[in-house]
Parts: sequence; structure tokens; C-alpha cells
Amino acid sequence: MPRLSTLFALAFAVIAALPAVAAPQQPVEIPFTFTDGFIRVEAHVPQTAEPLHLLLDSGAGASVLSLRTAQRLRLPLGKTASVRGVGVEAAARQLDGVTASANGIVLASVPLAVDLSAADQLCSEPVDGLIGVDFFKNRVVQIDYLHHTLRIAASAPKVVAERLPVKTINGIMCVPVGVNDSTVRWTRLDTGCNDALHWVVPKPAGHGAHNAVSIGFITDDGDTSLTSVSLGKRSLHTVKTALHGTPLFPGEAGLLGNGILSQFLVTVDWSNHQVLLAEAAR
Repeated sequence: MPRLSTLFALAFAVIAALPAVAAPQQPVEIPFTFTDGFIRVEAHVPQTAEPLHLLLDSGAGASVLSLRTAQRLRLPLGKTASVRGVGVEAAARQLDGVTASANGIVLASVPLAVDLSAADQLCSEPVDGLIGVDFFKNRVVQIDYLHHTLRIAASAPKVVAERLPVKTINGIMCVPVGVNDSTVRWTRLDTGCNDALHWVVPKPAGHGAHNAVSIGFITDDGDTSLTSVSLGKRSLHTVKTALHGTPLFPGEAGLLGNGILSQFLVTVDWSNHQVLLAEAAR
């Protein structure tokens, strides 16, 4: 039976921005567990002393709590949000005054509670929510998959690395990726995807962008292929790639997930619009 490839994806059109966060003078470390290909961070919110477990999802347009967790904590639920399902419909409610932190560092404001019940099928450990792309804004964040550590620094490390430019599309970081010597295309940098790569076979442009909140749990047991993937001057071979006939998000070529990213020491340098892929130090 082919393996099921499942993704988290959120694209929020209008979310209140976090205030600019001052970069720490010394790197601050946040531990995580790497569970079933997902980055799982222990976090806290002021409404409870109970630790929560959130997935780091750079492909999510905002940070969210699981609706089930919000109900368990008896958090006040506000108005119903406009949600577009990708493959499914998901319920969402507005939250007020919820901010997640870890190791003394604010991770993100959490404006919504969303039905994340599909996550139970993907991750063998409990998932209380997602830390979205807002965590990376105005920061330099290093993801050390080997040592299961996030580092927040004042500037990008001076290391030998492949430097990929970043373009923001649909509010999410995208980097140039080539497949089988094709022209590079902008692909979503997605730490919420536990696969290596999801690739959209080029077709004429479809529908344009939309403004509603969207959340997707895509279970794709369709076409897969072993491909060669180009990341700058780096080439990876025999990469298991899920192929899609229609775009997952307008203007994007697919998803670059943890199956590839975990092979590197990854630094996301938001202000300088770059992602650094260095050899993982052992």
C-alpha cells in the first residue's frame, strides 16, 4: 500500500501582526522533539500551567490552537472565522489574548482555534496547535534537526551554506526549487510537512488568490516519483516526490518539507530574505 502523504497548510489573509521582536544578543535555544517527521515544541500560554505541544509549521499563515485544546482549557471562543478547506472543511473560532511562549521566548500570538482532528492521524503524540510563519518574522531562526534545537540569534551564522532567496507568496516564505533539471520555481518552505517534496506538474494558471482563511489537511495517495531536486547549487537524488495535477496554493510550485530540510542545518533569516542550508554538524 502506498504511503499516505499528509500536509498541514494555512493561509491567513488578515491577521493582526505581532509587534517587532528585539533579537537576543546571545542565541536563545528552544528544544523540540522530532516526532513522525514533525517539529514538536513544548509551549505555554498564560491561561494554564499545563504545557502544550505545538508543531512548528512555517507553511501556516498564522499560529492556531486545536479547537479541542481550547475547549479543554475552557478558553472563551469568539466569532466563527471564515475558513476554506483544502480537501476538508474545518471549524474555526476566534481567540483573544492567547500568546504561546517557550523558554522565556514569545513564539506567537494565537488568534484562532481550529479543528485539528486530522492531526491525530499524522502524529503519534498529542498536537495542541501550530506555530505558524509569524514565529519567523523579524527573526533569525536556526533549525538544528540533528540536535533537536531551535536557536534564535541576532544575525545569521557565518557558515559555509547554500543560500536560497526567499519570496513571500500568499503570506508564506517560498524558495526556488528545481526538479529533474527543470527551471526553478517558487516552492513553499513548509516545516509542517513531514514529506520531502510535493510538486505541482506545471499547467496553465488556474484561479487567483482569495482572501478567506484557509486550512488544509491533504491526504494524497496518488502519484509519487523518485526525482532529482535542485536547491541552489546543491542537488539531491532519488527524492520521493508527491506529484499534483493542480496547485495547492496559487502561484506556488509545491511544498518543500522536513524530509529534505532535516538533512541540513537550516537558518531562516527573515529580514535578509534568505534561507541558509548548511551541512549538519555532528
